[in-house]
Amino acid sequence: MTGTEQTRAVVRLYFETMSEREWDDFGALVTEDVIYEMPQTGERITGRERYLAFNREYPDDWRLTVTRLIADGATAAASMNFTVGDEELVGLVYFELRGEQIARITDFWPEPYVPPAGREHLVERGVTGLDRLSLP
Repeated sequence: MTGTEQTRAVVRLYFETMSEREWDDFGALVTEDVIYEMPQTGERITGRERYLAFNREYPDDWRLTVTRLIADGATAAASMNFTVGDEELVGLVYFELRGEQIARITDFWPEPYVPPAGREHLVERGVTGLDRLSLP
């Protein structure tokens, strides 16, 4: 198995074990000193135990569906549809692996916003479904 194939397999298993809330198996996929960052909120979690607690304690009933997964060597990027309660979000996540474990995770949760003026002649407004990604 190449490095890229191994990275893809580890990240797929990360999402599967997270979705199934198989926390022991999920925890085995990240390094002891894993770094998890959320740039929009300016938060960082360092260490496996704190990262596992963050996921175990996440509120409400949530679901995720991976829509894209791109791997290259020891790095990967994925997009997902994430539903928590009545809220539907698109998440973007970047992974860096060390060996067969994930050492760094960066999650982006883009929010919709009003576009700047001046490009109305180039775009269509009111297009539905742009907030959800589809499986390729």
